[in-house]
Amino acid sequence: MGASVSSTVGAAACCMAGSRNGGGSGGGSGDGSADERRRLVQASSREQQAVAVLSRLFEHDTRINFYSGEALDALATLARSDVHQLQLSAATAFSEVSAYDVRAVSLETITTVVGLLGSAHADVQQGAGAALGNLAGNMANKRLIVQSGGLAQLVRQMLSPSVEAQANAAGCITNVAADGELKAAVARSGALVPLVRLARSRDVRVARNAAGALLNMTHAAEHRQQLVAAGAGPALAALLDSGDGDTRYYAATAVGNVAADGAGREQLWRAQPLLVDQLVRLVQQPGGQRGAARTQAQAALALRNLASDERYQAHAVARGAAPALAAALQSPHPAVAAAAAACLRNLSIAAANEGALVAAGVLPPLAALVSGADRDAQAHALAALRNLAANGGEACAQALLAAGVLDHMCAALAPPAASMPAAYELAAALGVFAAAPLLWRPLVERGLCRHLVRLLRAPCHATEYAACCALRTLAARRTPEVLGELAHLWVVAAEPRAGLRAYVLRALSDAAYARSPVRAIAMWLVVALLGCGARPDLRRRIVADVQLMAVVEGLARQRVARDAESLSASDTCSVASEAFAPAELVAVGRAASVENGGSDDGEAGGCDDDDQASVRTCTLARQVVALLHEPASFAASAASLKQAPRLLNV
Repeated sequence: MGASVSSTVGAAACCMAGSRNGGGSGGGSGDGSADERRRLVQASSREQQAVAVLSRLFEHDTRINFYSGEALDALATLARSDVHQLQLSAATAFSEVSAYDVRAVSLETITTVVGLLGSAHADVQQGAGAALGNLAGNMANKRLIVQSGGLAQLVRQMLSPSVEAQANAAGCITNVAADGELKAAVARSGALVPLVRLARSRDVRVARNAAGALLNMTHAAEHRQQLVAAGAGPALAALLDSGDGDTRYYAATAVGNVAADGAGREQLWRAQPLLVDQLVRLVQQPGGQRGAARTQAQAALALRNLASDERYQAHAVARGAAPALAAALQSPHPAVAAAAAACLRNLSIAAANEGALVAAGVLPPLAALVSGADRDAQAHALAALRNLAANGGEACAQALLAAGVLDHMCAALAPPAASMPAAYELAAALGVFAAAPLLWRPLVERGLCRHLVRLLRAPCHATEYAACCALRTLAARRTPEVLGELAHLWVVAAEPRAGLRAYVLRALSDAAYARSPVRAIAMWLVVALLGCGARPDLRRRIVADVQLMAVVEGLARQRVARDAESLSASDTCSVASEAFAPAELVAVGRAASVENGGSDDGEAGGCDDDDQASVRTCTLARQVVALLHEPASFAASAASLKQAPRLLNV
């Protein structure tokens, strides 16, 4: 390759000599002044010397470094020439060399190429634009382009009537804008409006490069707002139907980023009524086409971000998104399946979508992803299933069981441990299932309580909290199945530190939980198990636990910021005979996912404030102490504790 390029540049050097001879006579006709003639003679001499240097280098050196030393000095001399052909030869040389040699260069090199962009000749501008775009592939060079004032020249090139100049300038800005620290400089340069205009070009290269530049500018909220103001949303949406695969990919990704903000979604809603249809078609495209899989994934993610708004949640399902996503869930490409699951995560928030989603057949492939190897797909699938279960439909619950969701969850919870995002989603989903009338019993029968107890030891607080809430919801049912399972898990013979008792003791005694709502839930579990007459054996084990009872008595003696008497009647900590209604689980039950607009792995919502949790813990501890000192009150207490617990609004 090196020899071929050297020959090409060598031919350009020969062309320089001929052009200098022809241009010299023309250049000699000035105004007749001695100074002007002297200047022209000196310029001609320098240019002839530059041509001679390049000719010698080509003849004796097959590995010329055009970015430093004699070669750079010679090319810089030709670039400053008034002669068109010499400027063109310099621009051609830089363009040819930079096509294969993209190294970090000096500021002098970049300044020389940027200077060629200011030539009055279109072909020189085109060559310099191509060279600058190539050199911008190097991180250090991008910053030198900005430092040398190159962005202003590139903006002028985008306004040129030359399609080649437009394509080169947009391509160079694409590379510069890939550097996060330079995006602000690109925005300040006035490049956004010309880029939006070029995105509508009929020339494939121009539109593709403009779309790439706009995509690189959509990664920060500040610049997305500027792009929306420049009208980028509709321009990018129009490119979703491009015949060029790369352009479709850039456009789908950029539309998804614009849709991460409310202002972007509003603009798209008003200006692009067919946007959802376009994205659905991209999700449906055959995955075998070149680059189709990555475009499918980005189209699904764009739908996901649009579905952060209620109107898009309804509109997407109405326009056929559900069947397209159901098929995408089964894609052999993990990124496509994960993106489809992420989109369904948001669409499933709307209770009105439940029937259409179930009818489209999304549950079996979502369930399969739960036990799959891809962690992103697993987490999003769990969140979508959790949202559907939280909507409370009986038909959906039956469909969840038919799809084998619980079996897939068991497989996902089996060692090795699930990833942190997936572990949280598993615990949160089980919490919602525990509240569903048709799902809690199968959950217990499949031994998922054991996994919940194991998740109590998760390093992530959100996972621990979600598992704790799920066990609390199950315990509130006070059925023989649940109590029998909890009694079995109170102390695990094979691993005593892994049982429920060990966790409750840690939550009640460890200073890290002093003001945590988790401590209040742990204390509530003790009260619930003590106050239940259906399992006297478990009650006796708890009462006989000297270490645990000592901790409880210590908590009962504590003084907190607010006395227990300050709690309202609805805040009293009582044992419930029935589980919480799904509506009380909405904060954990419905999970949204928005790229660039929030995290997928948020904390469980609706926790009490620290003081309230401490008050409730002490109130419950005092109740346990009272039961210990008045054994005869066990039966009466069990009969009286019937209200739904209001410890935490999970």
